[in-house]
Amino acid sequence: MMLGPMWTKLINFGLFQAGWFACVLGAAFGQVWLGTGLGVVFVMTHLALVPNRAGEMRLLIFALCVGLVVDSVHMRTGALVFFEGNVFPGLAPPWILVLWMQIASTLRFSLSWLEGRYVFGCFLGACCGVLAYAAGVRLGAAGFGTDSTRALLQIGFGWGLALPFLLLVARRISRGHETERYQIFW
Repeated sequence: MMLGPMWTKLINFGLFQAGWFACVLGAAFGQVWLGTGLGVVFVMTHLALVPNRAGEMRLLIFALCVGLVVDSVHMRTGALVFFEGNVFPGLAPPWILVLWMQIASTLRFSLSWLEGRYVFGCFLGACCGVLAYAAGVRLGAAGFGTDSTRALLQIGFGWGLALPFLLLVARRISRGHETERYQIFW
């Protein structure tokens, strides 16, 4: 049974929010692997509900790679310091990469209204990226390595480029598929 568009968007947004809080609070409270694991469970739940799993998986892996580059650059330039979960020195920790997959999981569902709106995506990525990272820092999951103004400008620039790029990839993956809705098996 296919869920209606409204229910699909609500469930998708709920999975994203639950995953965001799991990863960020896990890192903030020293339970990074629990938070990361829960975040992965939410991503896998999303994948289980998606009819076009292969395309969605490509998008999620692509977003993970973009996130690895963007947040590793933020780390190496001193804009961000991740306190927990640094498995490989100099590379972004797994919990933040799961968050990149989570945001990608919304692009064809709860954020599908952004399709083709790359300039607005740039603006939204810059603003919301800054707000999300500032919230994560405030909750204690990470810190600004340099002065916060420079760090926030750098993060805004990174997300201002990354979100439209991810939107373009999501659009190409969506070709030939109707507007995505979750499929429930009873």
